[in-house]
Amino acid sequence: MRWSARLTGVPWRAAPTDGAGTDDGTPCADSVVVPGPRDPTNLVGAAELLDPHRPQNLREVLNRIPAPVAVTYGPAHQLGYTNRAYRDLFGDRPTGLPAVEALPELGTMGVLPLMDQVIRGGRPRSVKARCILGLTGNRYYNVSCVPLGPGDTANAPAEGPPAGVLIFAAEVTDQVLAAARLREAERRQREAAVTLQRSLLPQKLDQPADLRVAATYQPGGAEAAVGGDWYDVIAIDGGRTALVIGDVMGRGLRAAAVMGQLRTAVRAYARLDLPPHEVMRLLDGLAMEIDANQIATCTYAVWDPCRRTLTYASAGHLPVLLRCPDGTILRSEEQNGPPLGTGDGLHVSHTLRLLPGTTGVLYTDGLVERRDEDIDQGLDLLARTLSGAVGAPEVICARLLRAMGVTSEHDDDVAVLAFQLPADEDAENPVAELDSVVPEV
Repeated sequence: MRWSARLTGVPWRAAPTDGAGTDDGTPCADSVVVPGPRDPTNLVGAAELLDPHRPQNLREVLNRIPAPVAVTYGPAHQLGYTNRAYRDLFGDRPTGLPAVEALPELGTMGVLPLMDQVIRGGRPRSVKARCILGLTGNRYYNVSCVPLGPGDTANAPAEGPPAGVLIFAAEVTDQVLAAARLREAERRQREAAVTLQRSLLPQKLDQPADLRVAATYQPGGAEAAVGGDWYDVIAIDGGRTALVIGDVMGRGLRAAAVMGQLRTAVRAYARLDLPPHEVMRLLDGLAMEIDANQIATCTYAVWDPCRRTLTYASAGHLPVLLRCPDGTILRSEEQNGPPLGTGDGLHVSHTLRLLPGTTGVLYTDGLVERRDEDIDQGLDLLARTLSGAVGAPEVICARLLRAMGVTSEHDDDVAVLAFQLPADEDAENPVAELDSVVPEV
């Protein structure tokens, strides 16, 4: 057999070498079929050709449409016609009866009120992804109601209300089922991320004898992907306690996994008895090794009961809030280091001497950040709430979440860690001040 190039539209030219081929395309002696002559006038039967200049029968045209179509007339929506696709889906429907009786499926889908609106206003109405229980099972359709007759056009004044309504249903079953599968996959992934997130957080906090602590974690709502918020309380040498709060940027399983690695590293570094800024430097290098494209913020603080000092360093995290015994709110405004994973490493340790009865709060941005507000507004509201919050750390955590509007439908993860120094019973009028010590760099 020989191969040859042929331009599009050029007929094949082939002739049997031994005369065995025929003009009607029967096989030759060597089993090669020779195409017969083609008559362009016989491509479509004359009965199938429609004259575009001759008015066509509307019922015949609608009957060829593979989508369900029904036509009703008058304000009572008396059924006048259903096409073949509609009858195949729901069975035969009696004409002449009101749609509420003849087309009960439209009432189930909530289409009948739309038809009333079409008759009154003369404008099309539609609904999307309505489930139809037909003869072939559950199907989903976008249903449109179009006015017929007077008032049908917007360019000419209406002579009266529409004479009827044409109901047209376009099937979207595949799209609806695909969207449902996607939502289910996202739900399973979110549940896995929440499970991983909760398993990586401490199941029970250490409770030092000289410090009361409590923490809470609230994952984002069903439409929000789980983030990498975490907290921890670590007992270290000398009766001291390390308090940690952090937030990995990003969402999903990856952020939760990175959070778990950073939390494990913090627990290891805390036992090396390093100052907070050195712990931040080590975490910064580790974050770059884990994922150079994913950064995190963190505050690491150490409470020393002997010196009654809180030494801390921050890597791009939100300020620590402290409520003094007299209700005064102090906000840490010292130099803040860059987030973890940037490779800068210029973090600074700060030391504060706390008064007995002081309450402190560490938190993530989900508590104070709102899309339609400046974050300073959230910080101010949190400070006002903390100034009036009294009771144990557990009570304070719950009150802060409630006052800041954090619910199960919140659009971001929230982690809060509250700590409280026991009040000095001998102190009559404690002064609201925190003695700042020279920063340790």
